[in-house]
Amino acid sequence: MKKLIYTLAVIVCAAAVVSCGNKANETGRITKGKRSSMDTLSYYMGYVNSYGFKANLPDAKVDWDIAAKTCEESMLSTVELINDENSKKAGETMQKFFGETRIERLNKLNEEKGGGDSTKMNQELAFDLNEIDIFENEQERKEISWAMGYDMGSNLRNMPFELQSYWFVKGLEDGIKLDSRLEFDKAQTFLHRYITLTWPVKNAEKSKEWLAEIEKQPNVKKHESGLLYRIDREGDANNKPTAQSTVKVDYEGNTRDGVIFDSSYKRGESIEFPLSGVIPGWTIGMQLVGKGGQITLWIPANMAYGDVGSGSIGPNEALQFKVELHDIINPEAPAAEEKK
Repeated sequence: MKKLIYTLAVIVCAAAVVSCGNKANETGRITKGKRSSMDTLSYYMGYVNSYGFKANLPDAKVDWDIAAKTCEESMLSTVELINDENSKKAGETMQKFFGETRIERLNKLNEEKGGGDSTKMNQELAFDLNEIDIFENEQERKEISWAMGYDMGSNLRNMPFELQSYWFVKGLEDGIKLDSRLEFDKAQTFLHRYITLTWPVKNAEKSKEWLAEIEKQPNVKKHESGLLYRIDREGDANNKPTAQSTVKVDYEGNTRDGVIFDSSYKRGESIEFPLSGVIPGWTIGMQLVGKGGQITLWIPANMAYGDVGSGSIGPNEALQFKVELHDIINPEAPAAEEKK
């Protein structure tokens, strides 16, 4: 018998749990795509999502027509995720249903069928998940199908991949329709190879080309470390941070294709942090501008997040930051010891 599933497994990529663009879209990495030109990455990511969901949660018999349509709507949305009320609603709905409601219903059903103590985690089920439908009515099925599709699309908008919505949805639909374990294994192999081999090399080459073009721009200088920078506003040349300083700044970071992955401006508040606790590109770069100044940094991957990446930043990805230095808080000198 299968064991009771207490958490929702979100399957997007092979060997990784990760949940992309025309320039009108927040991420700049998702395009519609064309039926005449297949995008294998998008297709297999869609296939792995739906096949994996059905395999892990067979009792959640969602309406995949609704889920697929809503997913594409969410993928192509031009509303920033931070302001997307539909995304927030979908996420909360998913968390409530799969994190609480579904578990409660499975526990109750297990008790009724003599499955034992419902308070025990990972207990054996007294029934086959494939034979039940966790939804109580069609309205609930539609609501959860909508939420699942929109939440999936929102996650994809936040990922560092270039995707095509048409082919992702096609893969999503085929994962259910074809229901082929052989195709699923093929998709897993492709995605694993892409993520671990193809993608890092591709990013490294594109980042190198991008930085080479940036270096040719007027007023851009190159630090001995390889960091590129431009002083947009000098500030107080006699008051610059050290590597041990804490700085108060406003900033915006984006990738080479214009994806804004972090912005204090959008959050509406400045931030303070020690330069000893940030990526090397920041530690070096912020020492080049005075208090009250503004600087633009172009940071090679080896001085940013390296060959691993972070969140919406891919492996071997060079980054750009615009930073305003509002204040410098230098560490206090240690108090002198009292003379005995």
